[in-house]
Amino acid sequence: MAITDVAGTPLVVALHGGGYHRGYFDVPGHSLLELGAAAGFRVFTPDRPGYGASEPLPGGEATFARQAEALDATIGALWTEHGEGRPGVVLFGHSIGGAVAVHVAARRPRWPLLGLSIHGVGDRSPAHITDAWHALPAGAPVELPPERRRALLYGPEGTVDAAAVESAKAAVEPVPQAEMLEIVREWPAEVARLAAAVTVPVQYTLAEHDGLWVVDESRVTAFAEYFRAAPWVDVRLQGGAGHNLDHHRLSRALHLRQLAFAAECGARLG
Repeated sequence: MAITDVAGTPLVVALHGGGYHRGYFDVPGHSLLELGAAAGFRVFTPDRPGYGASEPLPGGEATFARQAEALDATIGALWTEHGEGRPGVVLFGHSIGGAVAVHVAARRPRWPLLGLSIHGVGDRSPAHITDAWHALPAGAPVELPPERRRALLYGPEGTVDAAAVESAKAAVEPVPQAEMLEIVREWPAEVARLAAAVTVPVQYTLAEHDGLWVVDESRVTAFAEYFRAAPWVDVRLQGGAGHNLDHHRLSRALHLRQLAFAAECGARLG
């Protein structure tokens, strides 16, 4: 594949969700890294604290706010090293990574954040998910059984290929229980306040068959409206896909829309 780094494109940083390391964004045939490179973007996918090659936070207190603080510094270092000639950074986030990305944006970092694209995160989980997460045995990280992961994270058979689901298993890691509890407990109570502090454009997508969130037009609209200080909000309820939208047959469409959003953020400075 020919890779052309197009001058003037924003730096893209993508944050993975719970239960996957950075390889979530590099599943064969569905790779944001490959498509971004082909489109002329530098895309970085750092492991969140405690995942993959990233060290856990001191004291093990990996709250979303603490993760955002650590990733603020990580992205600042990436900007210092790779930002020359670029207008700024556009931050992508999936699932819990989307929640952490909102925390990062709400901090109003010193490096030039141009936009925020999040998907696979909402503000209200179904009761059976909330109850199940609270009923987990205390302390130990959680790895969902393959059949449970398939049911919750992927849409119907016609929306995703079995090969993609199988390939994505290479990026699976246990989920810290604290993350699972924070996303159904503190996050719904805090998201409106955090989103109101975001002053950059926002792209928000929730999949029709997302098994972790209450999905309907009213919830998607309400979530988007939390970003009342954003210059504009691009919102979509995506049909024909599930929670791990990046691995579905519509992944290319998602990634192209995200990259187009990043390009627009870079071109519409001010």
